[in-house]
Amino acid sequence: MCRALDEMFEESTNKGIQMGIKQGIELNQFEVYQTMLDKGFSVKTIASIFSVSEESIKTLLMRT
Repeated sequence: MCRALDEMFEESTNKGIQMGIKQGIELNQFEVYQTMLDKGFSVKTIASIFSVSEESIKTLLMRT
């Protein structure tokens, strides 16, 4: 029983860490994209530089 609880705790901790990492990456991407937009880069140019879709950039900028 105790081992099962330990495994559940470890799994939830790992999920929390993964979520935190993902959020940190998205925040960094947002900051980079926003800075580039502020410097006059177009969404199309940013998408080309980072090899991502324009839609993904727009989605991230609107979500954050």
